[in-house]
Amino acid sequence: MKVYAASSPCVSNALTVSSKVFTYRFFLSCCFLVLLLLSLTFRHSDVGVFILALMNVLFCADILARCAWTDLMSGRLSFALFSGTAVFSGFLYSALNVFLTRPLYGPSPNLFVYVSFLLTLSLWAERRLVREKEQTRVYIKKLDDFLPKSGRLCVGRQFKKVFAGELKAGDLILVKQGERLPCDGIVKQGKTSIDEQLVTGNMLPTSKRAGSPVYAGTLNKSSPVYVEVTLPLPQSALMNVIEAVKNGELRRGNFASSLDAFSGLLFPFAGLLSLGVYAYILYRFGAFSAGLNEWFHYAGALLFCLALSCPPALVFVSVFPSFFARAGARAKKIKIQNIYALDELVRADTVFFDKTGTLTYGELRVSGVFPVKESLKQALLETVATAEQLVDGPFADAVNGYAKKYKVKTKSLLCFDVLPGLGVQASTRADKILAGRIQWIKEQGVEVPDELLSVEAAVICVVKNGEFLGYLTLADELRRGAREMVDFLKSKGKDIILVSGDNESSVSSFSKQAGIDKMNFNVLPATKAEIITNLRGLGKRVIMVGDGFNDIIALLRADAGIVFASGRNVYNNWVDIILKRKDLYPLKDLFTINTRLRRTASFNAAVSFLSGMALAVWLLWRMPAVSGWYWTTGGSLAVILLLLLNSVRLLKIK
Repeated sequence: MKVYAASSPCVSNALTVSSKVFTYRFFLSCCFLVLLLLSLTFRHSDVGVFILALMNVLFCADILARCAWTDLMSGRLSFALFSGTAVFSGFLYSALNVFLTRPLYGPSPNLFVYVSFLLTLSLWAERRLVREKEQTRVYIKKLDDFLPKSGRLCVGRQFKKVFAGELKAGDLILVKQGERLPCDGIVKQGKTSIDEQLVTGNMLPTSKRAGSPVYAGTLNKSSPVYVEVTLPLPQSALMNVIEAVKNGELRRGNFASSLDAFSGLLFPFAGLLSLGVYAYILYRFGAFSAGLNEWFHYAGALLFCLALSCPPALVFVSVFPSFFARAGARAKKIKIQNIYALDELVRADTVFFDKTGTLTYGELRVSGVFPVKESLKQALLETVATAEQLVDGPFADAVNGYAKKYKVKTKSLLCFDVLPGLGVQASTRADKILAGRIQWIKEQGVEVPDELLSVEAAVICVVKNGEFLGYLTLADELRRGAREMVDFLKSKGKDIILVSGDNESSVSSFSKQAGIDKMNFNVLPATKAEIITNLRGLGKRVIMVGDGFNDIIALLRADAGIVFASGRNVYNNWVDIILKRKDLYPLKDLFTINTRLRRTASFNAAVSFLSGMALAVWLLWRMPAVSGWYWTTGGSLAVILLLLLNSVRLLKIK
């Protein structure tokens, strides 16, 4: 039997067992259950039915017995202990009735089908829970796709192409335009712009010059630069992210089964009620002063009540609500991959928000149009839209989206040339157009207003035939509902912190817009994870809401991780909740879903337990009338149907 290490002393022992162990026994138990039904239908001998039930218990209930015993010795009241007690009580009751000349006191001599049905469902439930726990273990494939493969090492006046892993601190390398950096380092010569979104999350290229730090895996957008290696690839910031994920060094929240929680509450009541029924039966028939034979005879009532105290319906008290809650969430474009993350969100002390792509849309949009003269506004828009119409990139996407929205007309291009990180130059039949960064426009000999130098937003300057027409400002925007959700979370007692790899001015601006008082800026992935780890070490429950590869360690180290789905998400299956919407209102829906889910599951648990005990007491009350084996099994199926109908209400989340 393959066993995993338990993640917490409070975790049921069944959750430390491989799901394969339960899978084999579940399918074998199904076979025995079918054979038992056929045997009773065709009225085979009691001994034959006993042998089938005995084989089912010996070959399938052994793992349940071991887990129950371990939990009992550890002082844990788990579902394995509750269901195991019911299974063995029912089997002992039925087996004694087969061989004793005087059957035990009880309404139905045969509980073999009921016991086998309960055993089969218990194995299925434990298998399902273990598989959920195993899926929270991070197993990442194809992470090497993020790694640069080679570097251009400077040897004297020559260049030698080597594997990225061979570079060491102090080496001088040349990184050409369009290449990814093979290691962390410092720019020694040249200036360029580098796309650092993979590491920092910043969607705009960052200007680099001599003395600027650069990171492995980032993309050189503009021109060749010489870089001195400070950290080789195995020690780089990117590799730290990948190795942490690969090696499973990510601490996830403790997995707590709601089925174990309900069992821990109900099991003591089941024992007390069963003993109470037993005591009443002894009192009713005056057996208190009788010999041990009478006590043994009426012990059938105790075993019968213990068997029915854990009804098969208990397996579904959380399964049905979870299924329909997930379906209801999907209707609101929320994908809940780990249902237990909802509890973590409600209990959390601190909620971390990433900025780009999470608190904001993560897309540049035209925020202002500033022509040199108001009469030139239309010409400015038509000119920049014409230049950018065939270009691919965040600046061009913003301009093209704006032009499409306001139906700006464009002219046909004869040719165009994109200068990464600088701008675009294009030609129509009558015009020559330049559109790009301020510094690049000035280098082309065009005078620009001094006011442009103080503009904090991204700027596209537009020149037609040597004449400066004006400029456009581009900026990211706060997601719809961001301010309302921050206020809502604060009303729930949550501490909100904005954490981002962007610069201070950008993070501060959006922090104020959203109403977030605490922020961290220029934060690398490892630092984000350290902040969360430190808070958890202080006993805080932490939720991370992010988007982007640079958030992955933080998302996985938090008690629960929530992401906004996008084409850039390569890790959707590694997180707990995925939001497939453009606004932040789903966070409020998650609280509503959790509240209704808990109420429904609690009601189901109470109904299943009380119905099981009520059925046992009623069958005992109607004695000496004999009840067939179908009473207990049929009653259990009726309660399961009732729980199903009650849980369907979760399909509609208001």
